[in-house]
Amino acid sequence: MAKIGLVTSIADAALAIDYGRKGFATRGKEQEGRINYEEGIERAMTAFQEAQSTADLETITLAEYTFLSQELEFCEKTDKESLGSLTQALQFFR
Repeated sequence: MAKIGLVTSIADAALAIDYGRKGFATRGKEQEGRINYEEGIERAMTAFQEAQSTADLETITLAEYTFLSQELEFCEKTDKESLGSLTQALQFFR
């Protein structure tokens, strides 16, 4: 998988996961949220497996960094624990 395609796949997966999480919290959208969440997780797993199959550390690192960055972007600003954890994880890349 080309690196641009990998980044796009990971970003799309993170977006679907976030949309699913928000659906869980919205009355009447729970089922749609669950479906989006599961599809996002599946997309992310597929992208990570493809990145790992390249055995290229730069590609694997790019996948991890992209996913963490997207998770941080979508993270609820009131969720201090997740914000701290994601921020700390991203600092390992610098």
